[in-house]
Amino acid sequence: MPDRPAFVAVGKVLKPRGIQGEAQLLPLTDFLERFDDLKTVRLECENKTHVELTVEYVHAYGNRLAIKFCGIDTPEAVLVYRNAYVQISQDAVYALPDNTFYVFDIVGLPVESVSGKSLGRVMDVLSYPASDVYVIDNHGREVLIPAVRDIVTIDKVAGKVVVQNIEGLF
Repeated sequence: MPDRPAFVAVGKVLKPRGIQGEAQLLPLTDFLERFDDLKTVRLECENKTHVELTVEYVHAYGNRLAIKFCGIDTPEAVLVYRNAYVQISQDAVYALPDNTFYVFDIVGLPVESVSGKSLGRVMDVLSYPASDVYVIDNHGREVLIPAVRDIVTIDKVAGKVVVQNIEGLF
C-alpha cells in the first residue's frame, strides 16, 4: 500500500452561515458521527497553507452541517477559510471492514493484469451510485475501470490492484 498521508480531509468549509462566524460544512466522510467529538483540526487552505484551529462545535441544520471555530466570530473572519479542507490526523481515521478501502489507500497503487503485466497506476477514484471507478494512467493513456469484484482485486499485502483480462480494455 502507498504511504498514507499524515492528514486526511473529512470536510470542506463552504460559505459563511449567519452572523456568528459559522460556516457551512460539506462532509467528505461516511462517518458523520466523527464531527461530534471534533476538537482540533488542521485546515488546508486554497493556497496550500495550513492552519490549526479549535472547533467550538459542529451541528446539523436541516440536512446540512455547520462548523464554528473558536475565536472566529464574524462572517468576514470565517470567509477567509472558505473552500479550506478540514483535516484530521491519520491516527484519528476510523478502521474499515475487510475488503473496503479509503481512496487514499487506492490512489498511487500499481495496476497489473492477472498475468502480471503492468497496466499503469491508479491516479484517481471516481464515486458513482453503482460503483466506484478507478482512473488508471496506462502509460500515458487514461483508462477507466469499474471497481467491482468481478473485475478488480486489491492485493493489500503486495500493494497492488489486479485487473481481470477484459478483451479490448488494455
